[in-house]
Amino acid sequence: MSIHLVIDARAVQKNIDGISRFSLNVTRCILNKRPDWKVTALAGKNAAFHLDDTGAEVIIDDSSRFSSRANKKLTKRIDSISPDVFLNFSMAGPQPEAPSIITIHDLMVLNLPCYFGNSIIRNAFSRFLFRKALKTSTSHASAIAVPTRTTKLDVMRSFKSVTDIVFITGEGQALFSSPVSVSKDRENFFLYVGNARGYKNIPRFLTAYGRLWALNRNTPPLTMVVRKDRAYGHFRKHLDSNPARSNIKVLTHISDDKLRNLYKTCKALLIPSVYEGFGLPALEAMATGAPVMASKTTALEEVVGDTGVLIDPYSIIDIMRGMAELSAASPEELKRLGDLGQKRSTVFSWEKTADRYLERIESLV
Repeated sequence: MSIHLVIDARAVQKNIDGISRFSLNVTRCILNKRPDWKVTALAGKNAAFHLDDTGAEVIIDDSSRFSSRANKKLTKRIDSISPDVFLNFSMAGPQPEAPSIITIHDLMVLNLPCYFGNSIIRNAFSRFLFRKALKTSTSHASAIAVPTRTTKLDVMRSFKSVTDIVFITGEGQALFSSPVSVSKDRENFFLYVGNARGYKNIPRFLTAYGRLWALNRNTPPLTMVVRKDRAYGHFRKHLDSNPARSNIKVLTHISDDKLRNLYKTCKALLIPSVYEGFGLPALEAMATGAPVMASKTTALEEVVGDTGVLIDPYSIIDIMRGMAELSAASPEELKRLGDLGQKRSTVFSWEKTADRYLERIESLV
């Protein structure tokens, strides 16, 4: 069965982020698995080159994903193409006549206090606008894709009428395409990979690390790979006032090869977020056999399972406890955790994620 699929990939950024990786890898897998399909992808002008190797026909569109006026205009454009199914890798956008799948990676915009800054008025107004846009988007959708059970529960609590159309896709990682040998001779440094936005819990994390270092100067050095975005300046203020500043190394915009090497050699990955839709760095670290410290009661717990050290992200003392456990662990214990994590990482792949999308797409035709 040949299908004409239109994909909204406008969430793909010039500088690749998590949603960009998700969109590109799923698109590639869909085209690899269904080479006879006609796939048209909508993309922004500055990021369209990322789709060059997918085989999709690309239409340039730089309109805002959250502008109702722009989405009405784009809806007419999509209807003129007459696709069999419309797949959106974002949670808001056009609402064409064809059966539509939207993707909700997380609901931080609704559930995370101060997501839009410290202004109470700005947060309340922004949440109102996003809830309105999401209500319209979810009510029109034929199916709603989410990466984890945690996000599914969030969506079902927020939009009770969509319970029957939400499906879990999982995610994958493409940084390591072949098995990595797990070594017990890892280097003595902790690793953090991510941005510095509120949900990453950086103030508590750095406070916990500074206090642990003050109690034990043998605490492993911390290497932080932090993307420069709107939260980076605030992060630097916390960093520069930390008593363990001399023990913390910060990297930005590193190559994939450098990132691979950091995952392969670190003592452990630390990811104490208060909220995640999935947690790709955890999966990438697990693929190399790096032990992971991750947060309970978030999607990270689904990813890591019982293969890592789980902590309460709201407790500085518990974050300290998790780091202290990993710091004191023997090479044999670290390798045991790494072996378990690497085995669990094989549960997730972009191919499996694409299969779940394909199953739902084909059911709608």
